[in-house]
Amino acid sequence: MRSRLLQLRPLAAPLLGSFRPRPIHYQTESSGIKLSETSNSHYMDQRRNTALANEFEPREVFNERAERLHLKELNGGSLHLSKNEETGMATIAISNPKCANAMSGSMMVDLADIVADLEKWQRGKALILHGDPNGKHFCSGADLKTADAMSSPQAGVVMCLFMQNTLSRLQQLPLISVAAVSGNAIGGGAEIITACDFRLVSPSSVIQFIHARMGLSPGWGGGTRLVRLVGPQTALKLMASGEAVPAAEALGLSLADDVIEGDDVIEQASDWLDRYTGQSVEVVRSIKNVVTAASQLSLDKALSKEKDIFGGLWKGPANKAAIARALSKN
Repeated sequence: MRSRLLQLRPLAAPLLGSFRPRPIHYQTESSGIKLSETSNSHYMDQRRNTALANEFEPREVFNERAERLHLKELNGGSLHLSKNEETGMATIAISNPKCANAMSGSMMVDLADIVADLEKWQRGKALILHGDPNGKHFCSGADLKTADAMSSPQAGVVMCLFMQNTLSRLQQLPLISVAAVSGNAIGGGAEIITACDFRLVSPSSVIQFIHARMGLSPGWGGGTRLVRLVGPQTALKLMASGEAVPAAEALGLSLADDVIEGDDVIEQASDWLDRYTGQSVEVVRSIKNVVTAASQLSLDKALSKEKDIFGGLWKGPANKAAIARALSKN
């Protein structure tokens, strides 16, 4: 049987939703023979301002194909993607109400597939990620059946790598993303919301990095993202204590960006996003790409990328239209 975990070797982390096809190497446990296969999840378009793949630090490689097959067997719940071609708004609904909206293995695969779809969506401006709008839970992490099936440290590490890869790609999409948190975001659910650009919470919402109380640390990249969001001291307090953070406190810690009132959190999140998505799709996506480059590349590389992105927009349709409007007022 093939091992799902391979030797560590350099691989640039996905960035900004557009990559060239890249071979990922698989190795059999018994023979050590390496097989090459191009991973569909790393196909990326060649847009002028989104190809930053080779700028990143090395990333561990794992047998994604085998892990997908394994996770798909651990079914339950669903994720649903909706895309509005006219507005450029997409929504991802997390739904597993029988298990506190926890992520089953098949839901992890669904999320990876949805991110791959959004990487290829050229009309996208914004993304809203939400749980059950009428439920008590945004997401409570990995469900118990899936966790129980990861029966060794090696199995846990491979699942960790799979989710790290998916959530990194989600974070790097050229769409402005919002986690609309109605109810509780606990454990892996708290990690998921850190992969979005913004977090909007209902007044009764709770965010809890509960991992330490379960004898664990964050593994889906949420620990690293939390440090970058709130700083090392606050992140250490939140993760070491495992304490629940109510909405008002999350807002004060910059863990949440706003508290949204009303029953329809999706509509509220959409209205909140309007002020940031009013420009053309090219401009919105370019602005997001500038921010992503600045937050994940060295200063020199980020400045170079900003220059390239600016050059792609200069004297483009949106720029010409804006100049014409300004001149017409004189």
